[in-house]
Amino acid sequence: IACANGTGPVDSAYKAVDVIVKERVTLLEYSLNAVTEGIDAIATTRVLIRGENSHTSTNTSGETFYRTFSATGAGMDIVVSSVRAYVNALNKMLSFKNQTGVVVNSENSQVSV
Repeated sequence: IACANGTGPVDSAYKAVDVIVKERVTLLEYSLNAVTEGIDAIATTRVLIRGENSHTSTNTSGETFYRTFSATGAGMDIVVSSVRAYVNALNKMLSFKNQTGVVVNSENSQVSV
């Protein structure tokens, strides 16, 4: 369990997740859409993140670029939907690190909502 202060509820939740995961991440894109109408509308959130700890790849022309990871989340609460998307993107990033043979700090592992 962690808590953090931010500029709003989503920012605070993301910072709290960062405290738990201990991975430096840059949020590149954030979008929120309503899937249904009304007071009990379901929100979908999409995020695009980039890890700051050398998640790089090389394309066919030899250029090195930073990998990005996107994910979505859904829920009736905007914060829950946002955190689900963020955690899903973090899990993709951490899975990529594990598959490529990068040494992962033993404190860092996949997280669940």
